[in-house]
Amino acid sequence: MIAVIDDSASQFKVAEGDTIEVDLREIEVGSTLSFDKITLVEGESGIKIGTPYVDGAVVTGTVLAEKKGRKVIATHFRRRKDSKTRAGHRQKYLQVKIDKIQG
Repeated sequence: MIAVIDDSASQFKVAEGDTIEVDLREIEVGSTLSFDKITLVEGESGIKIGTPYVDGAVVTGTVLAEKKGRKVIATHFRRRKDSKTRAGHRQKYLQVKIDKIQG
């Protein structure tokens, strides 16, 4: 079974057993996380496309870890003024393993 989930303005194509990284939220490692905004479900009975979401479809997963993304360096450089600024940012994510797709 394959599903497309919508989480925090991002869409993920997932199947059972996949591991995805979603935006950080306050939830403990090892607990279950459910996604209810499912835009597409493909299974044995065919394809269900939501308008905008499929009714009754739920994807559940287990939180594996809290991870950090790669470091992004932003540089603002002004020529002929001898000034520049550098700022670094590192986004935090939750690593989630998809357990079950119901649709």
